[in-house]
Amino acid sequence: MTSRRQFLKLTLGLPLSSGGLWLGWDRLRAQEPWPTRTITLVVPFPPGGVADFAARPLAAHLSQTLGQKVVIENKGGAGGGIGHAVVARAEPDGYTIMTALPSLAVIPEGNRLQGKPVPYEMDQFVPLARMLADPPILAVRNASPWNSLDEFIAAVRASPARIPYGTSGHLGTVHLAMEMFLNAAQLKMVHVPYQGGGPSFNALLSDQVPVVPTLESTAKGQIDAGNIRILAQWGTERLPSFPHAPTLQEAGYQEVVYILWTGVFAPKNTPAHVTGFLRDAIRLFMQDQAVIERFAKAGSQVSYLDGPEFARFLEADTDRLLKVVRKIGLS
Repeated sequence: MTSRRQFLKLTLGLPLSSGGLWLGWDRLRAQEPWPTRTITLVVPFPPGGVADFAARPLAAHLSQTLGQKVVIENKGGAGGGIGHAVVARAEPDGYTIMTALPSLAVIPEGNRLQGKPVPYEMDQFVPLARMLADPPILAVRNASPWNSLDEFIAAVRASPARIPYGTSGHLGTVHLAMEMFLNAAQLKMVHVPYQGGGPSFNALLSDQVPVVPTLESTAKGQIDAGNIRILAQWGTERLPSFPHAPTLQEAGYQEVVYILWTGVFAPKNTPAHVTGFLRDAIRLFMQDQAVIERFAKAGSQVSYLDGPEFARFLEADTDRLLKVVRKIGLS
């Protein structure tokens, strides 16, 4: 199995596979002198979560392809909202970009429901690419008394609004997924938000919370070590790694499907030739078969969409997620 650290080591040194693509890239770059300085890739969560996991090998390949240093800047907090707002306000010159998750679309509406100031709107960003798409999984420690989803549901039903669960933050990456399930099952739990997927998963390991929705890529090392048990999955079919764990649809909750995408964004009004350079560089990375295999071994599935396709996907996905937020009334 491939750990996060091994994945980074393996992908950082991978050559891009198509010489023809390199030649086309060189011709394109000759049109404009960009970039001429360091690019900042903002990750709106602390290290340890999927946005950070995706960003680090991408940054190395962008640096190799574009010929300028690309640095990671983790700006966690507010379920990703702090980092999102930073990028929304950034100069639209291509020197500040971001990896983001569905919380990017959910937070503005969530704030409106709470009567809080809205830190940004979705139309302040330009989608560059979708990188990954992964269903969350419901994880407990191996020492947990719950050996199945049915046992977990029975325990929560017997102690309504008393058992806590951790997430990456309020309205963050998996908070909505968990609330979709709890709402469908008519269960009540205590939400404990952390500052990202990594801290949330560490809270599970240290017994601060007994259960978390997480991702295979976040939990893989501990799963492989036998420390974590998976009770359920939010996808439409069982992940090969967890053939024993039912999907929530299989368990009878037909509308509870959630796929957590990881995408790359730039501020609105970034020049078209600059977003073109970035999109082409990301495409080279995401279509490299060796990169696809490395992500898969690390527990995440490449689901690449170029910017315009990703924008169309986002329109439909955001509409679906916001309907869920309004129905559940997250506040």
